[in-house]
Amino acid sequence: MQSAAVKLNALLENLAEEDYDKAVSYIEFLIEKRKKQAENLKRTEDRTDVESIVASLIGVIPDTGKTLEEYRGERLKRYENSY
Repeated sequence: MQSAAVKLNALLENLAEEDYDKAVSYIEFLIEKRKKQAENLKRTEDRTDVESIVASLIGVIPDTGKTLEEYRGERLKRYENSY
């Protein structure tokens, strides 16, 4: 990495002040872009984990041929009658 730093330093030495500022600004832009890409990748990985958890929970609901709403309504009625 040091050779890249030396090369970059040599290139920047020959620039005018306004061009130097543009070069630094572009480097900062690239750094921010990489950070955003890393954050997006992390979000995608987190989303996959949530989806796998939800998929594993679906098996807990018995398959009686009823819709989830019908099953939920029956469960609520059962709890209402117990109080």
